[in-house]
Amino acid sequence: MESHWKNRETERFCPSAQSAGLWLDFRNPAALGQASVGRAGGKAANLARLIKLGLPTPLAVVLTTEGWFRFLEQSGIAGQLEEHVKEFKQDPEDANRPATLIASLIERAAMPADLAADIACVFEDLSENGRQSLAIRSSGSYEDSPEASFSGMLSTVLGIRTLEQAHMAVRKCWASGFSPRALRYLDRMGLDPAGMAVALIFQKMVKATRSGVLFTADPATGDGGTAVLEAAYGYGMGVVSGMITPDLYRVSKESLRIIHRDTRPQEYYYVADGSRRRMDPQRREEVKLSDDEVRMLVSHGIKAEQELGAPQDIEWCRDEKGVVLLQTRPVTGLEKLSLRQKAYTRPEIVMVRGIGVSPRVGWGEVLILDPDNQQMPPSPKGRVVVLRRLTQDLASHLKDAAAVVADEGGATSHGANILREFQVPCVVGARYASEVMHNGDVVTVDGWRGLVLDGIGPRVQEREYGLEHLVGTRTRLMTTIHMPETAEKAASIADGVISLRNDYLLLQGGVHPALLLKRGKGQVLTNAVFEALLIVAKAFDGKPVWYKSLDAPTDEFRRLRGGEDEPLERNPLLGWRGIGRELDNPALLNAEYEAVRRAIEEGCSNIGIKVPFIRSVQDYEWAREAAVKAGLKPHENVAFGASIETPATVLTLEEIIGAGVDFLSVGVNDLTMCCLAVDRDSERVAGRFDPVHPAVLWLLEEIASRAKGKTLVAAAGDIAQNPDLVERLVEYGFDALGISLPYMGTVRGQVAKLEEDDSRAPG
Repeated sequence: MESHWKNRETERFCPSAQSAGLWLDFRNPAALGQASVGRAGGKAANLARLIKLGLPTPLAVVLTTEGWFRFLEQSGIAGQLEEHVKEFKQDPEDANRPATLIASLIERAAMPADLAADIACVFEDLSENGRQSLAIRSSGSYEDSPEASFSGMLSTVLGIRTLEQAHMAVRKCWASGFSPRALRYLDRMGLDPAGMAVALIFQKMVKATRSGVLFTADPATGDGGTAVLEAAYGYGMGVVSGMITPDLYRVSKESLRIIHRDTRPQEYYYVADGSRRRMDPQRREEVKLSDDEVRMLVSHGIKAEQELGAPQDIEWCRDEKGVVLLQTRPVTGLEKLSLRQKAYTRPEIVMVRGIGVSPRVGWGEVLILDPDNQQMPPSPKGRVVVLRRLTQDLASHLKDAAAVVADEGGATSHGANILREFQVPCVVGARYASEVMHNGDVVTVDGWRGLVLDGIGPRVQEREYGLEHLVGTRTRLMTTIHMPETAEKAASIADGVISLRNDYLLLQGGVHPALLLKRGKGQVLTNAVFEALLIVAKAFDGKPVWYKSLDAPTDEFRRLRGGEDEPLERNPLLGWRGIGRELDNPALLNAEYEAVRRAIEEGCSNIGIKVPFIRSVQDYEWAREAAVKAGLKPHENVAFGASIETPATVLTLEEIIGAGVDFLSVGVNDLTMCCLAVDRDSERVAGRFDPVHPAVLWLLEEIASRAKGKTLVAAAGDIAQNPDLVERLVEYGFDALGISLPYMGTVRGQVAKLEEDDSRAPG
């Protein structure tokens, strides 16, 4: 007997004629046009639109929300469910009791005979009588709207091989619309739980070897010109749950150029039943997708975004046949992203670095969640919650947290999505946060830059500002770029890049650069820098972009895979770092300079090279010789300058200038540290770190005086946090200042006022 689902011409109908209106067969083009959100739920409605676009999706049949209402009416539980919903509305703080009662109702209620027969027929057809595994996905009537994503809230059941499992999955998916975290989410988003109806998507399982998430706009910055793609081995629950830190790609939607890639070793992967398996050690560092596959996925995403009219959050997987799009939803929370300025009244002491995924600043006492305790602590309100991984169930409890920091996870996980909607500052992929922080510590979480800072947070001030508040100045106000995808926004408000830093590019993958070079993968380093240079230089066309070669202390290298042989230094900031380290590792320096050469050949004529942490003129000259060996022409096709960060280089500045420099960039933080003998990473002496100390100011004035008329001189560092320092630097005649983007509005106003007052001064 052939099924109705397979042959439209058959005279036998499955499901029955009486209940055929409850179902939509997405293999029938006519059904695609009937998949409204109210009838098929948000997830299924969006899936129908992907299918109409001709994008690759699994075969699917939908039990509509009308099936849910049929179940409620014929099983006789509609009234009881309504009472439990009313109970929740009266006391939204207690979601567990009504959720448990509703789940019990749904589990015990009798399935109407005709609906049970329909489910059996659909199961047998799609699964080929159990030979093919199925997935059943929830599709809620409120779900995947621009206002509320329900990211990870509703259930999906994978690996269904029997009819009994299918019936259990149906009930589980229905009940997930009324789970404790779903009820809390509905309440916080201002939605009535009584209106929740869950449709069900029956799909053939895809045997995923790789999977992940694609955002067609950067969820952390709101940049609509950049797509963010994450990929991992195995099934996707590891990525969307935040339990795996996946490979990450940022891709220009205009050119499909891969702007930035961050590949991470993968220790584990997930299989269809949700269990975790250990990766083959030989494959842990393999790249999950080819560049062509990355571009193809982004192309699919762009097509979906254009059809659906909004940036999309797409879950995908890859099997032996190729890439398949499993579901899509609008990216939520983008309208809440905004550029802010913030002012600190103390120096920044960075405790850990990660990936900023919710651009806000938060502060408070640390509360570390025990990874072995599944119970949520009673009151995370106003505290900085630190945990190993951010799952969506935990995220739904953290609306009132001051901030959240997770050791693991990526920017596109369900937990990150939820916290962005709740506007909770969040940093993920911090790796060591739960080890270096303790309960009761007071920290500040910067969700823009992915930093956790030591110190009393309430002394951080924020306010909104827009481009209309930015004023012009004679003094160039440049900025530092860590992540290339921020360049386009930065270029509209900054006069150039004082430091294009590569720490994020070269170290965030978790593998020591020396290990990559040893394995013959130096091109990975070169490509990372080259791609970053292209995007930043083109965004800042006509403005200088100074590339600062690698300047990380040994303690940061030691944390990486392959960093076991790093020396253990008592004070890494005064140790083996800067250009001195790279001159000892010429292959690494050459890999970076090769990237600069390639970018210049691509037409990026505004690039300069800044030589970091020189201790003598010889360091600078040796670096320039290395650039020549790499095929560059310092002072001809690439500007070449020195970073002045020690008193010794100030006292021998004429010799450095005489060697030929196109610019000098003063690292105020390191200069202060070296001048005052204050380790700026030490909390015991951080209070004595003072960039306006008379000795530091004398050095700064000497630099400006000796460089005047000979070369351009700029100051970089945490300048904007200290208005007195800004005033002194303008007074001394520095040509440029390095200002972090969130401070740009304030500093432009201050500098413009200083310049105006100076022009009015007599004589």
